[in-house]
Amino acid sequence: MKVSILTYHWEDNYGATMQAYATYKAVESLGHEAEFIDLRLPYSPSPAQRIVFGLKRRRFNAFRKRFFKKLTPTSYWSVKELRNNPPKADCYLVGSDQTWNPNIAKDLLPAFFLDFGDENVRRVTYATSIGQNSWEGSSSITDEEICKSLSRFKKVLLREDSAVEISRTTFGRDAEQVIDPVLLFPSYPELIGEPALSGEVIAYKLIDDPGFYEVAKEIADSMNMPIRSIGSVRRPKGYRYAYPERVEDWVNRLASASMVMTDSFHGTVFSILYHRPFVVYVGDPSRTTRIESLLHQLGLSDRLLTSRNTTEEFKAVASTPIDWKNVDEKLSALREDSFIKLKDALD
Repeated sequence: MKVSILTYHWEDNYGATMQAYATYKAVESLGHEAEFIDLRLPYSPSPAQRIVFGLKRRRFNAFRKRFFKKLTPTSYWSVKELRNNPPKADCYLVGSDQTWNPNIAKDLLPAFFLDFGDENVRRVTYATSIGQNSWEGSSSITDEEICKSLSRFKKVLLREDSAVEISRTTFGRDAEQVIDPVLLFPSYPELIGEPALSGEVIAYKLIDDPGFYEVAKEIADSMNMPIRSIGSVRRPKGYRYAYPERVEDWVNRLASASMVMTDSFHGTVFSILYHRPFVVYVGDPSRTTRIESLLHQLGLSDRLLTSRNTTEEFKAVASTPIDWKNVDEKLSALREDSFIKLKDALD
């Protein structure tokens, strides 16, 4: 069966790129033909941004050229273009990532509810995320239109428990929870081989917060280790610097870290996959629903702290061993269940 995947495959974001890669890989592993629907979010950088982020974009494009082999012949820039010339496929799959977050999808949100194409094309989601604690509505699609679109879906498989609840109570559509596609695979040797410990503390920060860098540096000092900032153009004082990394190098930095401190969902995911000690620093509580849900499922909720916690509390969590055997048992069960649900959605 030909499965056309709609996600954020063309964004220069490490987590988004890896979830797209893993979704594609998962669909192919189940014996289906996969392609990306080449819908792109608006991209109009200023001349200064082209200079600062130009190398990063070239490195992401190199990854996409190597691994995203099949895209629709047409590139789309609007919902109207998709409706006028929809991809030919047996199944449309939306997800994962925050494809139902109205603050990210914006005017393209109707597309991510698969409001295009023939009625007979199978429609499913996999690990789609809303990324918010509650549904605040969208100016580009009404709740009634969302309900109508979801009535055409065979399966609605969502990433966090709050999204499952929003789907049920706001959209009137039952949904099931599955894990992020990156977690469907225990490791990524085809990208990074077998990582060796770097002896570094890795800091991966999405939302700028000087307090984060201060706490992370104190943790590194207490461990008598150097600290490196990855995935960010910021250059905190006293940090090693690695920007812009290739996607593979970003994964390897996390997989080989002696300790990770992050506010990122996928920074957390790779720490878990590669058994790296980690602490999640919550800057904006409204953006942590995905992380909270995952840590709760794996019995790791104690690894999440906020800016209200003291440095000593952060150090205590950082030095607390993780029972990886217990985590792996839980994750293995979730992985098996999620693959079964994805297979059922596509078969």
